[in-house]
Amino acid sequence: MIDFRYHLVSIIAVFLALAVGLVVGSTALSGKAVEALTAAQRAAIARNAALTKDKSALLQQVAGDQAFAQASATRLLAGLLTGERVVVIQAPGADGAVTSGVTTALRQAGATVTGQVSLTTAFTTTSGQTEANLTTLAQHLATQASLALNTQADSDVSGQQAAAQVLAASLLSGATITSSSVSQAILTGLSQNGFISVDSGTPASDPADLAILVTPGGPPPPTATAQVLVAVARELKSAGSGTVMAGAVSSIGAGSVISAENSAPNPVSTVDNADTEIGQIMVVQALRLLLDGKPPSAFGAVSGVAPSPAPTPAATPRPTTGPTTAGTAKVHA
Repeated sequence: MIDFRYHLVSIIAVFLALAVGLVVGSTALSGKAVEALTAAQRAAIARNAALTKDKSALLQQVAGDQAFAQASATRLLAGLLTGERVVVIQAPGADGAVTSGVTTALRQAGATVTGQVSLTTAFTTTSGQTEANLTTLAQHLATQASLALNTQADSDVSGQQAAAQVLAASLLSGATITSSSVSQAILTGLSQNGFISVDSGTPASDPADLAILVTPGGPPPPTATAQVLVAVARELKSAGSGTVMAGAVSSIGAGSVISAENSAPNPVSTVDNADTEIGQIMVVQALRLLLDGKPPSAFGAVSGVAPSPAPTPAATPRPTTGPTTAGTAKVHA
């Protein structure tokens, strides 16, 4: 049997080894270690100072660009959309700075904002029950309006696509609805079932030619939400003369709605910095380019692209009234 003294000696030896290690580490090795850590600290401080300086310079540059855009907005926008009617559609969680700034820019450009409509979270919910409810409601409203729905039955967002089709027909002049009462019935039906809200204006009695779809602010939303809004943009494009999807800088990133739209087949024009004065000017210019027959394009911070050459006002405004045919202006009576 091992005597207790052997255990005691072993324990003492372990602690003695630890003590010797600490002494050696704090004397022979401490100089090199401290020197290396000090050098690393100085390098980190220098990098941080350089980055802080760069950030300050970039912020000053952005502030200067924004001040220039704000001072030049009247000259850059004047007459670009004279006589045009535009409706603004907000996604759930849309950045208020985008909506208010774009609305101001549209009016500076001479456009009439016919109304502001918000989609609710119920509209972008892709559960089986919501899909069924939206499909049934859209079919009912389409029958009342004598609209033929053209949706993809195998799509994950077929209900939203059908609802977006009747919504776009009630808001935009390229559809075949000829009565404001029919358009109002569509908006009322979608509102009463909790899928939209009409926040301002009278879009049913004053159909628009152009549309702005404002995307959610903040981090990218779920993939399903992006799919829904891409489907909405597609229907707005089909029913009007031009659609631009506008979002805030904070929503830039992989999986964002604008990223999904830019990679979708047959996309609409997009602006990803529409919470800034520069981006709001780009939204108006993007609409003007579409009216001038230019193809849709991605503008803003990520693409690093702006409308170029900058569009100029049309020689004569497009007529806002006339015979009711697909692709021409209509009058709701």
